[in-house]
Amino acid sequence: MPRQLVLMRHAQAAPAAFGDIGPQADFNRVLTPHGRDSARAQGAWLRARAFAPQLVLVSPARRTVETLAALGSFYGDQKPDIRYVNELYEATAETVRDMLYAISDKTSNIMVLGHNPALGALVFDWGARHCPPPLEEAMQRGFPPASIACFTAEKPWNSATDHEIRLNALSCQ
Repeated sequence: MPRQLVLMRHAQAAPAAFGDIGPQADFNRVLTPHGRDSARAQGAWLRARAFAPQLVLVSPARRTVETLAALGSFYGDQKPDIRYVNELYEATAETVRDMLYAISDKTSNIMVLGHNPALGALVFDWGARHCPPPLEEAMQRGFPPASIACFTAEKPWNSATDHEIRLNALSCQ
């Protein structure tokens, strides 16, 4: 059975409060009402796909933590190992890829909840290699807030090459 990987960008967040500047202001941005609604809808989409991650890697930024909460319990009876990973906050695509290389080959189904440009770059890199024709139009729209890209691989995530990772679903809110 193929291994599954879901990359999700946090839902729409409000700008930092007026006069609140600096890295901490961005880190503490909250979801907008639209962002919460989008995340709930994406949780329903994941439930409909019966995606059940064993591991969820989440940026500790407030908007990603709130996105995870708004998704609801999409993972069924088996609660995944949820890890808040500081490196996801300002990650590059390579940082995220390195995180996958570090995961045990016993972990088949993974979700990464983080930020652009890292996640969008991975989605476009992997998706452009093997994009199913029905997803081409969605790929051209970018990777906006609350977007989800689903990938599969036959090999463990720590040994699958970029050419062996295949896009099989995309949901952009």
